Amino acid sequence: MTPLSELAILVLDCQATAAAPRGHLLEIGWSEAGASSSFPARAVLVRLPAGERVPPAVARVTGLTTAIAAQGVEAPDAWRGLRAAAAGLGAQPAPAIAHFARFEAGFLRAHAGHAPALDLLCTHRIARRLLPGLPRASLRALTGYFGRAVGALRRAAEHVEATAFVWRELVALLDEEGIETWEALRRWLAAPAPARGRVRRVWPMPRETRLALPDAPGIYRLLRTSGDVLYVGKAASLRARVNSHFRRQHGIDERALEMLSQARDLSFQVAPSALEAALLEADEIKRRTPPYNIALSASRAIWFACHDLGARSETPSAGFRVGPFSSSETLDQFAALVRGDRAALGRYPPDAHVFETALARLRDAHHEVTAGPPDTHVRWLRLGTRLWREGRRDRAAEGHDLVDDEAPRGAWSPAQVRDALERLALRAAIARRRARWITRLAESSIVWHERGAARARLIVIERGDVVEQTDVEPGSLPPVPPGHLRAPAERRAAFTLARFDRLRVLNTELKRLVADAAADAAPHVAPVAVRLGAGPPLSGVRLARVLAWV
Repeated sequence: MTPLSELAILVLDCQATAAAPRGHLLEIGWSEAGASSSFPARAVLVRLPAGERVPPAVARVTGLTTAIAAQGVEAPDAWRGLRAAAAGLGAQPAPAIAHFARFEAGFLRAHAGHAPALDLLCTHRIARRLLPGLPRASLRALTGYFGRAVGALRRAAEHVEATAFVWRELVALLDEEGIETWEALRRWLAAPAPARGRVRRVWPMPRETRLALPDAPGIYRLLRTSGDVLYVGKAASLRARVNSHFRRQHGIDERALEMLSQARDLSFQVAPSALEAALLEADEIKRRTPPYNIALSASRAIWFACHDLGARSETPSAGFRVGPFSSSETLDQFAALVRGDRAALGRYPPDAHVFETALARLRDAHHEVTAGPPDTHVRWLRLGTRLWREGRRDRAAEGHDLVDDEAPRGAWSPAQVRDALERLALRAAIARRRARWITRLAESSIVWHERGAARARLIVIERGDVVEQTDVEPGSLPPVPPGHLRAPAERRAAFTLARFDRLRVLNTELKRLVADAAADAAPHVAPVAVRLGAGPPLSGVRLARVLAWV
């Protein structure tokens, strides 16, 4: 019998509109692989039956659209290459693997007249038996656990190549268990798994590694065995924050479990304060582009708008002098609102009659929209400002867009449309105010005092970069910022995504300091003072009022 370490097998992956027999094939990928090497993966597109379409959720995950699927071949022709590869292995049925093999097995049965006869085993099931305490055994989690980074894993060829890599690593673990042949592997999988009771998660990162962290502010990087950075985080206490990732056994979201299944080591950098740790985190994410950091990732853009927010550009100019903004959706939807267009509510707008009814009711209820300045956009921004002053504090004000997934599952009602339009006006008003404030922060100096710290800290910002960091005495005033005379147009021209994100993080940290001071019954010093020009700095109540708007 051929040892697993020398056995040639087929690695299979299918992409489909849903599981068989309900779903239709979109792509078949395969490769011949052994325990030490594999051939490049092949993939064949499969044409959908007449009248069928790729569901939007499947298109988002795979990148396969109905138009792309139309370029494929009929299913019998798609199976032909895999049949030839299976015949080339000699054994009938040919040994084969797939991750979550039940999915592929359904299509092998559904297309039994054209698909090859395969002896199909599941790498997910094998991994679960070998590594019972690993938090997750998805293909991405296993690939990372064994030290290899993978891309988006959208198409069949990517899945095949990742599965072949995982198989090679599993063969080595099987050998340690004394499972050396395909037949022995089948018997092992067929036998009942050892009774283990309730399996406690076993984190791959050694406990002593994270317990050795200092109780100090800073940033940390979760690493694969290869040294690839999975995630960058900030902390007021590195030891407490990092260990909090691993302390809970339940209630952790799937993405975090997938990440922690791969984290085998870490590195860290101590910072002088929690605020500076937050700024370091934003910069480090740009530099490292970790796959599990989304909010501050580099795959985004900043935007500048014309005076009425009706058009946008990635670069500022005389015609696009309002900004920077982080959300193109906010700008586009607000421009549609000003035009009275249903596109204000995203890709799944309400019925035209419902929209017009809600818009008329909203105009009747809010005089700002029907009276005042001739520019319609100013009226809507004034409405957003009033809603804020009246205490409207919902997710929209924090910069979240009304994404399509938040649209009503059934038909929109006029009340839902009106509420969504009010949220949009509020979001646009706050985004414009925040843009002005961020532009001012680009040339500033700040003194702050963290709770429990013996000394205060000073940072000086010029063109959005931190140009000075030092200790100062508590109660010290920040100096006049060196770039305070730069015109707004020059400041906007200097913005990059990294600078924009750094200043947004700084703004969040300023809010934290002010909130901490408000919770402290008798703060011994003013927690933060911000200087924007030659005049006195903003602090105390004045600063709190400014930050409440941005």
